[in-house]
Amino acid sequence: MKVFKIAMETRLENLEVLSMEQENTIEILNREVRRQQLQISALEQQLELLKTQIASINKEEQVTAHIEDEAPPPHY
Repeated sequence: MKVFKIAMETRLENLEVLSMEQENTIEILNREVRRQQLQISALEQQLELLKTQIASINKEEQVTAHIEDEAPPPHY
């Protein structure tokens, strides 16, 4: 009976250690996911800014192209 009790205590201790290691791993992974989410948010903001800038450039090019398509003024 004493051997069984020691074996159970050893198993319990091993499970407790494993549980603590898993909690530590989960905490590390949570921090990494949070860091990556912040990075993704920053990249999304940059992407939106680039989209706005590209749209502005495209609009300017369309205006310029329209002006160039007009007939030249008559010369006197």
